[in-house]
Amino acid sequence: MLVDALGLSPTTRVDLVSREPLGAGSVAGFHVSADDGAVLTYFVDTSRRVVAAETGVLAGTPEEPEARIWLHPADPHLPALAPAAFSDAARSLLARLDIDAIGAPELVVYRPGRRAVLRVPTSGGAAWVKAVPPDRVSAIVDAHSAFGAAGIPVPVVRGFSDQGLMVWDAATGTPAADAPWTPAGLVDEVDALRERIAEAAIARPARTALRGRLDWYSERLLAVLPPDDAAVVAAVVARSDREWHDPGRETIHGDLHFGQLFLDDRLRITGVIDVDTAGRGAPSDDASAFIAHAAASAVLTAAPNDARLWDLVSVALERWEGPGVRARTATHLLGHALGAGERGDLAQCRRLLVVAASVSSGDRDGLSAA
Repeated sequence: MLVDALGLSPTTRVDLVSREPLGAGSVAGFHVSADDGAVLTYFVDTSRRVVAAETGVLAGTPEEPEARIWLHPADPHLPALAPAAFSDAARSLLARLDIDAIGAPELVVYRPGRRAVLRVPTSGGAAWVKAVPPDRVSAIVDAHSAFGAAGIPVPVVRGFSDQGLMVWDAATGTPAADAPWTPAGLVDEVDALRERIAEAAIARPARTALRGRLDWYSERLLAVLPPDDAAVVAAVVARSDREWHDPGRETIHGDLHFGQLFLDDRLRITGVIDVDTAGRGAPSDDASAFIAHAAASAVLTAAPNDARLWDLVSVALERWEGPGVRARTATHLLGHALGAGERGDLAQCRRLLVVAASVSSGDRDGLSAA
């Protein structure tokens, strides 16, 4: 579809770099190598979501889109991204909030169609700019307010617009990934945090949508893995289907992992970020997201530095294992495996599949073998 739409020659190099579910379909990113050596990033979107304005090539109609292609950063779901991604526009934007930008924006996180986060150097330290779908702004601002009222240390929101742009201060403390925590100590801190999150007054559902991803991940994994691995994928899916309990509802973060946390010198949580997905949901959603992220990080980390991460996985599983946690954790891990497989890293993909199988079966000894 991309090759035809752009009229690319058969010799043009096109590399898939990302793909994830969005709406009724998915959004896939491709690096396209131009004749002059430049690499452009295009996205093919089959979500069928209606946007305020198209920014690229459209198949179908604006009211009933079938597929669209856009060139980064012209994400039609995030109309504020393209203006904020350039120095002059970012400087003007921040000046309205009495923030003096002194450098170019740096794109730190980008999930096409969902959100983008940019770091902007200012005279008073880093400012963080987030582009989100316009209809998500009020919910995110409300979540920040509710978390703050519950005593949760979220960054201060400096300003926002109904076009889908938010600006906030940096979180307080050291990123947990760079702090000398112990597994048991960090899990204790997360337990206390989850208790405070449960008290936050948010009525809307959390934006997790994890159950719908199980089949999506597994179907696409079968397309990138050797046939011999099909039975392992099928076993993970079958066990997860059987154990997908959904007990209770309380306020959850929705995407909780140690990458969202900041710690002080006493290794206490002093900052929590990315509360976009917060709302009422199953407590096991936050537990499983935390465990899966730690496991995926362990797979990516070379020995002996991976040992602390595997210990964190073991401690968290022992503390939180219960109805639905194994199934949700395994689903997250299938997603991590799919990402690795579509990047062409089959070794990492299969390691993550082994971890998913071990978690779903309750075989903790199999984690160290991965």
